[in-house]
Amino acid sequence: MKHREKLIIYIWLCSLAIIVLVGVLLCFERPSAEIVQANKDIIEMSEKIRAYYRNRPDYWGLNNSEAIKLNLYVGRMNNNQILNNLNKNVIIGSDINGNQIMPGQHCFMIGYKDLNKKECIELASLYWSEEDKLGLLSVSIQNASGNYEFSWG
Repeated sequence: MKHREKLIIYIWLCSLAIIVLVGVLLCFERPSAEIVQANKDIIEMSEKIRAYYRNRPDYWGLNNSEAIKLNLYVGRMNNNQILNNLNKNVIIGSDINGNQIMPGQHCFMIGYKDLNKKECIELASLYWSEEDKLGLLSVSIQNASGNYEFSWG
């Protein structure tokens, strides 16, 4: 083999090794503290809501304004809107529009609006403990290209 051919193979192998290393490092990238806290907030809000409605037949009437009135939210208020620690709107209700839950409905939705792609991926890919999964029906991601739902119960 000529010296030039060996150099080309060496450069190609080094490039491949760098690509593999970067890929492995990206796979093990830890989510930001804000994302981890946003995940904990979802769990805490769902626990507060379930505790309040535990002795009621359903979640009738639940939406953002009711959650605010009953102090069932986690986060902060800004102009009568609930904001999470990512400074994104939190929606509580029967759907992503925050519609009031009607009689007989036995589940509710907590949504974070306007997440960017990185926040959405990090939040959706966080580990949910078995205990947390018992209180969740699904995790949905909604954007311009469609609605994606990951459900396990």
